[in-house]
Amino acid sequence: MTAFPQVAAVVPVHNGRELTLTLLASLERVTYPALEIIVVDDGSTDGTAEAVADRFPRVRVVTGDGTLWWSGGINAGVGEALSRGAAFILTINNDIVVEPGFLEPLLESAGRTPRSIVTSKIHDQSDRSAVSSFGGTIDWLVGEIRDVTSRRDRCDFTALRSCDWVNGSSTLIPAVVFREVGLLDEKGCPQYHGDAEFCLRARQHGYRLLADPRSVVYRRTEVSTGNRALDTDNLRSLFRSVRSPFYFRANWRLYRDHCPYRPFLPFLAIRYARLFYSLFRRRFVDRTRRRSVGSRGHR
Repeated sequence: MTAFPQVAAVVPVHNGRELTLTLLASLERVTYPALEIIVVDDGSTDGTAEAVADRFPRVRVVTGDGTLWWSGGINAGVGEALSRGAAFILTINNDIVVEPGFLEPLLESAGRTPRSIVTSKIHDQSDRSAVSSFGGTIDWLVGEIRDVTSRRDRCDFTALRSCDWVNGSSTLIPAVVFREVGLLDEKGCPQYHGDAEFCLRARQHGYRLLADPRSVVYRRTEVSTGNRALDTDNLRSLFRSVRSPFYFRANWRLYRDHCPYRPFLPFLAIRYARLFYSLFRRRFVDRTRRRSVGSRGHR
């Protein structure tokens, strides 16, 4: 690597003006000297593109028509970054706030480990002691595609670790990966599983997926990005909504192309059974809490 290889941060945005401005303000304080920022504004109606241009004139803004979703937004930004000669692409979501020195550890790990993709350790902004993401695991047999933080007792959050997949919230990807592997599957996985599917393709090409605890960022989980609420009462929408983890096309694509067990359909069915179980359990708990609050309110 050269002393300071060019890094392009790609930020996909749709109606997240304040989130985006907060992220960009934190990126302005980054100590790495060769960072370019590309915001992909996918048809926002809240003035995001105008606010970015006004507050951060050095940030490049790529506009979409509202149909890109997350994967398409990343692809548009990657295309712009590659055309400008970036050596690395940093995919980063606009609900993230970064530490000034978060980028150097990612580059160092990428330099020490050839053919690697490296992600940050993500803490909760409202409770900075809580780790909310540190790379993901996949258990095809039981239909689990999850972050390791769901099994905290089995994870060392202080050591560099290998992952089955990493999310795109703050992840450093060498530009050559996109030339070898291709872009994200914006048709099959426009929102959910776009990052996981891309990572699995990269692994097939011999890339390692790493989570580096020295690179620390924070996710603002307490605020909404402005997306419409998912209708969990409409089963058809759960299967057909791009914003749903049940979205059938994305899950089908993941299992059809990457599940190591054949035939894959029984394992896909197990995944949906787990998703429905978690959904109805959550709804039952929510109903129980509401009834409990209501009963206390009438005393």
